[in-house]
Amino acid sequence: MASVPQDPYELLHWNMKLAHLTFEKGYHIILPLLDNPPKNDLSNFLGYCEAWAHSIVHHHDTEEAVVFPILNKKMDFSHEQEQHKEVHHFLEEFLAAIGAAQKDKSKFDAAKLKELMVGAKDAIFTHFNEELVHIDPSRLKEAGFTEDECKNMVAVMEKHAKSAGDPFLIVPYMRSHTPPEYKDIWPPMPWILRKLVVPLMLAKKHSGYWKYSPYAMS
Repeated sequence: MASVPQDPYELLHWNMKLAHLTFEKGYHIILPLLDNPPKNDLSNFLGYCEAWAHSIVHHHDTEEAVVFPILNKKMDFSHEQEQHKEVHHFLEEFLAAIGAAQKDKSKFDAAKLKELMVGAKDAIFTHFNEELVHIDPSRLKEAGFTEDECKNMVAVMEKHAKSAGDPFLIVPYMRSHTPPEYKDIWPPMPWILRKLVVPLMLAKKHSGYWKYSPYAMS
């Protein structure tokens, strides 16, 4: 049974690892579908692609707004910030191509989208992996962060994440890419949100998108 780490130094790494896994899962779902795209369900597939990309943007925006400023007080996350620029260059191109196809289906270019994704794979996955190494609990301790500072960092991260982004895209994406063993503990939210609000309200707006998700919504 999965559980939330009790060591404050592990909290940031644990949260980031689970978030990154949702984005990696989405990447591995979208890429092969671009070889044989569901043209009879293109609107929903494009919406799913949009949700994946916006979820990464939201995650990185949260890091830059509240996480990196705290980490940079005692460490140097300029490398991760430079990596964000490279990843976001891809995401901007990807979302522009998705948006054009959503407005005019004749502009859907699976080969172009695949080329963009393949070209960005190293930048995306290298960033995720290197960031996790940099925020390893031992590194936070060595840098001189206190337990309270680690708890606060995660608390402000969660608060910002909840206040930003499109909840009809970000929240259903995250929930439907969270493995069953973590459903009740991550992302942290009350039972009524997990079991009622997300599946019956937030996920309903774009219900067709989530057929491409790997897990149930709640």
